[in-house]
Amino acid sequence: MLQLAGPSFVAQGLLAKEKGFPPSWKDMDELERLSDEWIELLREERSRVAALQGFFPRVDDALDRAVRTDASEYMDDPDLPAKKRVRQVRLLHLMNRMLQSYRLFLWHLVPLAREIAAREGRPARFLELACGSGELTLELCRLAQKRGLPLAITGSDYMRDNVEAACREAEKRNIPARFIVANAFAMDDVERGAYDVVFISQAAHHFTPGQVAKMIAQARSLGARAFVSIDGHRGLSTLFALGVFSGLTLRPRYIHDAVVSGRKLYSESELAALAEIAAPGAGILVRRSLPSHTVLLVRFDLGREQRD
Repeated sequence: MLQLAGPSFVAQGLLAKEKGFPPSWKDMDELERLSDEWIELLREERSRVAALQGFFPRVDDALDRAVRTDASEYMDDPDLPAKKRVRQVRLLHLMNRMLQSYRLFLWHLVPLAREIAAREGRPARFLELACGSGELTLELCRLAQKRGLPLAITGSDYMRDNVEAACREAEKRNIPARFIVANAFAMDDVERGAYDVVFISQAAHHFTPGQVAKMIAQARSLGARAFVSIDGHRGLSTLFALGVFSGLTLRPRYIHDAVVSGRKLYSESELAALAEIAAPGAGILVRRSLPSHTVLLVRFDLGREQRD
């Protein structure tokens, strides 16, 4: 439920025939605008298609529209007091460890890391976007070091305070993680060719379609081989699980953020469309990772080889 794969496929085809796909763009501002417009058009056309396909597609579409929200999470509120923000982050970290989410994320990154390490004769270099306090970066580095994986991870965030705190934590825990200040939408200050893979975990839903597209395009402009997004799988089962597990914390703000996150997740067809707009010609794979995640893989290097 809430993926609407059939109506989305038909709607995408109709829109592509009418308007052409993917739309061309010249700069990041135009990419953002076109991506926002396309996803809005896709959702509108999908609703029209679902209405013609029968009872169950209509119900699924009605549920999707009822669930979707533009509400903000407390974590995205710049005025949230630092102590409350830290408490939210710690709860999320504990939940991820309890659910073994970090191990799942690493499992998805390891094949790329091994492939790149074998080809280049050095550890694969990964850059995490919007790392916040750096807990995911730190945990992935710890697990990679423990298992002897050929993987070096750098976390990045646009807030210098987050980066400095993450650096201190890495030194305190003796974890070989690096952190840099970087804007995920304008990475002009990041050295081109410095990273093989750019990734974002559990955060794509915080951003507009245009912003997600800009992240993918920015990763390509850096000379990365691939972009990876790992986020919740849009569906009623995920939404239910988020409500149940967050409810165990008895923290209203955390429960609110968890449920809002579940309502804002992107469907697989939406992620695929954004990737095609942001990186035309690239190899794109979107798949569900049971029980509750969706993985978007955009291979820029495969796209280059195919064109050559």
